[in-house]
Amino acid sequence: MTTIKPAALTIDEFSQWARMGKTRTYEEIGKGALRAIKVGRRTLVPMDAAEAWLAAQPAYRGEA
Repeated sequence: MTTIKPAALTIDEFSQWARMGKTRTYEEIGKGALRAIKVGRRTLVPMDAAEAWLAAQPAYRGEA
């Protein structure tokens, strides 16, 4: 069975995927760090934009 990867995520889905709140998601969209599109009344985050946003986040530099 093949799993279909979604082309875009809703704001709720992206927030769960990225493990952050909806407010922070809207802040990232507002400052241009995360690309979103409107489809009718829905705001969607394309998967390529979600993955690019994640890749652009700074690496964790914890103490060993």
